[in-house]
Amino acid sequence: MSYRSYTADGSYWTVRKQGSTYWVVRIRKEDGYYKWLEWWGGYRHAGHAARAAAQLAYRQAREDVVKQLRGTLHDALERVGLGALPTPAPLRPDPSVLPKEEDLEEVED
Repeated sequence: MSYRSYTADGSYWTVRKQGSTYWVVRIRKEDGYYKWLEWWGGYRHAGHAARAAAQLAYRQAREDVVKQLRGTLHDALERVGLGALPTPAPLRPDPSVLPKEEDLEEVED
């Protein structure tokens, strides 16, 4: 993983300037070129855009770590026999709440 691969998918949040606007974008390098994946917004000041990019990068990195830990935790619990229990079949409703057979309509195929 290169030092710019800040997220699990290899993309990262950064700031790009076009004209007088500083854009907060998520980019990934593909085939030698940077592909813009997502635009967050434009700012007049570079510092404001950098602050937004840092917050977005933190949020995305945190989400990636939570997903990875959740998967690892479930795998570890499964290995020691503490995995998720199978979902039981639904209970049959009480016959008193079911409609009477003569009230049911015929269903055509």
